[in-house]
Amino acid sequence: MTRRGFMALAAAATCSQAQNAGDRMGAARDLLYQALELLSAHATPAQVNRAIGFIRLALDQYPSFGDARYYRYLCRKRLNLDAAQQKQDLDAAERYQSEALRDKRDPFTLAVPKIYDDLTQVGQKWALVVGIGRFQPDVGAEPLTFAAADASAFAALLSDPKVGRFPANQVFLLTNEQATTPAIKAKLNTVATRAKPEDIVTVFMSTHGSSRSDDLRQVSYLYTYDTDITSRDRIFGTALPMVEVSGIISTRCMAQRTVVIFDTCHSGASFAEQTLSTDDFDRLREGAGRYVLSSCEANQRSYEDAGHGYFTASLMAHLRERQGCIRLNDLFAKVQQEVSEKAKQQNKEQRPVMAKSDRASEIVLGAASGGGSEGCVSG
Repeated sequence: MTRRGFMALAAAATCSQAQNAGDRMGAARDLLYQALELLSAHATPAQVNRAIGFIRLALDQYPSFGDARYYRYLCRKRLNLDAAQQKQDLDAAERYQSEALRDKRDPFTLAVPKIYDDLTQVGQKWALVVGIGRFQPDVGAEPLTFAAADASAFAALLSDPKVGRFPANQVFLLTNEQATTPAIKAKLNTVATRAKPEDIVTVFMSTHGSSRSDDLRQVSYLYTYDTDITSRDRIFGTALPMVEVSGIISTRCMAQRTVVIFDTCHSGASFAEQTLSTDDFDRLREGAGRYVLSSCEANQRSYEDAGHGYFTASLMAHLRERQGCIRLNDLFAKVQQEVSEKAKQQNKEQRPVMAKSDRASEIVLGAASGGGSEGCVSG
């Protein structure tokens, strides 16, 4: 064999090993996310034990998975299991540089377990706005026509001193190449941890959504710019899991006025997509003070025309019409009716849906900082 041939074989072997490692890591991550979907402030001992089983399988796939070690430590601590094993897992999580340990995530502790009635004024206002229409070449998802434009327009509306009244330097916009999985998680964590109880937080995401299995009506992942869709395990390893989004919002965000908006199921895609499931909604609204809006029901698509999606265009139009001074419940009712009627006129079905915490006060997105919770001051 020539030297060139040998080098080619060696390179191919190295590439294959890297791909196998990536697939194992993807499989391990999905097993961990299945565990996290069982964990909450109200998790039963049986659910925690089931989660430990998923984590064990994840570590069989990838023994140096620091986050898996950390969450197993938390599960064992929750169940008061062997203290020595807890310490072993915590030490291993530190050794393998667990991101969850670094960020002090804890699925058993809610950031806002109840609403405090004395917060009559609005503090600061924070937003993370994500729109991805262009994905990495060769291995990424199919383009979306208006996702990035929707995000940019919505961010501009929030920053408008006559409508959203969010400080421009506290509206974080990530589109296309900027919107990688690590970047989105980092900015979401920044917004969540900076916000105080009296603040307003808004999170808007427009991209592809993907279910874990074709047999489950559940969005388990959001596609980011760097998501590799060439295999299921690659998706698991590179996409943004919904359980991470809900985990950061429910356990790290102390703002008692938090709105999460998804436009994640788009027409024109060549593969099957689902919108948020009941479980997704329940995790996102866990605790108090949370509103979750989605552009359509399960098994429906979000439609687009005239430069924007129906849902986002309607949302922005009604906010602009009222200069941001409209209660979220009233705003959603108008958007739901308008989008449903527009879709029907085109012989289509699209009905936006909303869920909220069992304990959630009204939110006015355009409320001015320092003013009353339902008051607006025109700029």
